[in-house]
Amino acid sequence: MSPIFNHHALRGLSTSELELLKETLRRLLGQENLTERDRINLHAALASVEAVLRQRHAPQAPKPSAPSP
Repeated sequence: MSPIFNHHALRGLSTSELELLKETLRRLLGQENLTERDRINLHAALASVEAVLRQRHAPQAPKPSAPSP
């Protein structure tokens, strides 16, 4: 299994789709028959999904105001 998730692809998913993907990855990680490589790839994919979700939930920094004339 090769890593298939990247931040560009994940940002295209809705938050609900990301949450579903996160839960699916967690369930897959619970399987006993995974190879070490599969486990590493699933952990990496899960970390990528969680990073995008954290970024979406983080408060946005206020935009700097325009300088006065």
